[in-house]
This record gives sequence, C-alpha cells and structure tokens, in this order.
Amino acid sequence: MQLSLDQLEVFVIATREPSFSATARRLGKAQSAVSTAIGELEIDLGVTLFDRRGRYPVLTPEGEALLSEAEAILSRCVGLKERASALTGDLETQIAIGVDDAFPGAALAPILASLPGRFPAVQVDIRQPSDCDLLDMVMKESVSLGLGCTRAQYPAGIGFCRLGQVAFVNVVHRDHPLARYESVRFAQLSDHLHLQLMGQNRHLLTAEYLKSPRTWTVQSHTILIDLLKSAAGWASVPRWSVAKELAGGELVELQLEAYPFTEWTVGLDLLWKAESGPGAIALWLKSELMRTPSFV
Repeated sequence: MQLSLDQLEVFVIATREPSFSATARRLGKAQSAVSTAIGELEIDLGVTLFDRRGRYPVLTPEGEALLSEAEAILSRCVGLKERASALTGDLETQIAIGVDDAFPGAALAPILASLPGRFPAVQVDIRQPSDCDLLDMVMKESVSLGLGCTRAQYPAGIGFCRLGQVAFVNVVHRDHPLARYESVRFAQLSDHLHLQLMGQNRHLLTAEYLKSPRTWTVQSHTILIDLLKSAAGWASVPRWSVAKELAGGELVELQLEAYPFTEWTVGLDLLWKAESGPGAIALWLKSELMRTPSFV
C-alpha cells in the first residue's frame, strides 16, 4: 500500500466540492489528475470511495467511514509542520491580528503586553473588521490570526479553537422610554431606533427581534456605546463592554417578554489558515490564547 498525502488531500477536498472538476479548480490541478489520484487511492485502500454513476460523485458508505481518518491524518501533518516551524526559530518581523469588537480586550491585552519582552523586534498590527469580514481577512491572509464570534461552520482550510463565550444584553439609557418597562414586546422595540454593529446579526442564534424598521448601522463599537449613553436608541452589545454603565445605572438591561429565560451567549473563536506556514511568534500567540479562560 503506497498511500500519499497528496492522494488524501485530493480525497478530502473532493468530498467538499460538488464535482471532481470543481476539486481540480480548487487545487489548481487538471481534472484527470484528480480522478487519477482518487482512483489510485481506491486501489491502495481496496474500497470504492465515490459512487460515480450519477451526474456528480457521491461518497460511498466506505468513503464516509474513511473520511474522518483521512482528515485526522492531514490535521496531524499540519500540526507537524507547525511544530517544525516553531523549532526552526524563524521569527516574523511583523504579525497582523484581526480582533472583532465582541472580543474582550482585557483577555487579549496581557498576552500582547508580554510580546515586547519575549520578541522585542516584532511589530504588531491589530486590525478590526469593519467593511470586510474577519473570516475573509483570515482566508486572504491579511491577518495571521483572527479573534471573533463563532460561526456554525467554517470553510475547508480554516483552523479554529473555541476560546470561550460572551453574553449579549439588550440595553438602553435610563432616560430612554423603553427603560420604564419591566418587560418589553417586539412591537415596542420596533417603535424605537435600533443601533446595530455592522454584521452583528450573523452572530446571534435568534435575531428576529432585531429586524426593526428604524435601524442605524454603526461600524465603531465606541460610537455605538456613546449613542446609547445619549439615549439615541437601544442595542444588543456584549455585557462586558457595558458592565460599568450597567452597574452604575446609566444603562439599563431590557427584559424581553418573548425570551424571559434566555441568556444571549455567543461563542468566541480563534481562527487561522491551516494551509499557511505560521511563524514562531504566531504559534506562540496561538498557544497563549488557547490557554485563555472562558469569559462572559
């Protein structure tokens, strides 16, 4: 049996694409090379991985059973390459990190503050997604690491690790008309201006109550909080970002009538592009961030 990593990679990618031709485009290979690699892998394994009788290839039960094994082997290879990269001691001169507004800066700051002492020559570029999406930044390698709200599914080639979760709260200023209600209905929310961070809806599992006829989209979390403090409208924000204002009574948490027992929690993930060869500093940051305790 002469298995190769190239064969396994073609097999795994082929399960994520609709056809062998799409797999070939994804890998930058000829379609014949993809068909040959899968055919040779089937011979080496002694099983048929794809049923080719239809218009598009479909995984056989044997293919389904072996897919997780192939993915595990490729994942171990990525880990091996990362470990080897760390052992070479090659240090980046610059590293870019994408940080979503929902990620608590207090959890990130101590790790970044230790960088100058450990890697004095490195220049750190911290970027916040605004017009572009954090996942796009990681995919296009404009950042080495991304820190942001979780997604239900990531595309092939993206590595991730759940770091914790944050709680979102619906808040208004204490002088806002909504603040006087013990329980708020959706209709009452829609009567008032909704302040929303760009792209926020995709992070919340249930967002029907966020569909308001009067909505302002704000790119800056800081400006959003200032608007809340000016009683301009209501918004859903991470609890940690307004903890001081809630404790002092300047902002008030709204209790939604339809969700009396709901805690609006959103996971926070660390993202990276698995195919890239991260430098020693990126690997160190990954390791430190993975040790970050859960937060709310």
